[in-house]
Amino acid sequence: MRTESFGKFVASQQETDVAAKIDWAGMRDEWLSDLGSLYRQITNFLQEYIKAGTISYKFTEIELTEENIGKYLARRMDIKIGRQRVSLVPVGTLLIGSKGRVDAVGSGGRAQILLVDKRASSAADLIKVTVSIKGGLPPSPPPQKEPISWAWKVVSDAAQKRFVDLDKDSFLALLMKIANA
Repeated sequence: MRTESFGKFVASQQETDVAAKIDWAGMRDEWLSDLGSLYRQITNFLQEYIKAGTISYKFTEIELTEENIGKYLARRMDIKIGRQRVSLVPVGTLLIGSKGRVDAVGSGGRAQILLVDKRASSAADLIKVTVSIKGGLPPSPPPQKEPISWAWKVVSDAAQKRFVDLDKDSFLALLMKIANA
């Protein structure tokens, strides 16, 4: 009996046709493009300070490794504000509930910037649970899937995992928080 169960387990772990058809390189390239869009947004938010010479930034290539995608290079953005330094460190794209994550790290702490469904206002919005009551009504049919519009959001409350749209004000507030201002 255990051998039969183990055989079923082994069979269930084999790559399916669907898994074999996933374009992992395409997913990586799309993630890197999304990351580039984030960095363009951020440089636009900081443009007046960059022009004035009070803020500077540079990019450094770092190596990421993700299951199925493998090793690849991504850019980390380092922002210098006087003596303060803040780094925007890409974490990856193969994450539950989001299409990508970047950690903002400074002397006063860290924060997350996530690429999520633009309709989401908290982590709870990213998880859909269907409950079936035994002996009760049959579960309702699955909802029609709407295409997801992805948007960068700041995790504003780490404990509650609430999201705030990434805009100039939310990004500048994030910078002040993690730079210990």
